[in-house]
Amino acid sequence: MKLLAPKYYGSFRCIADKCKHSCCIGWEIDVDEQTLELYGSMSARLIDSIDMDEVPHFRLSDGDRCPHLLPNGLCSIISTLGEGCIPEICREHPRFYSDTA
Repeated sequence: MKLLAPKYYGSFRCIADKCKHSCCIGWEIDVDEQTLELYGSMSARLIDSIDMDEVPHFRLSDGDRCPHLLPNGLCSIISTLGEGCIPEICREHPRFYSDTA
């Protein structure tokens, strides 16, 4: 596989409230199976924030905001549990993959 990426790819980090485009507002944030299993052994608040329909995802709050997005633009999951506890889609954003020949 050939990787095409901008120069900042390896050093990308969330800049929270300084960002002009919040990845935590306006789109459904799916929770992958591995993260869902991890949350099962943690607080009920995490599990209660997930809609378990066809594809598990965070139930968005007012303004289509992730329920874990703090007013300062930081993620409460990262702030309290660490980056290893966020869903795969959050860890990978803004990286998108295309498997083409």
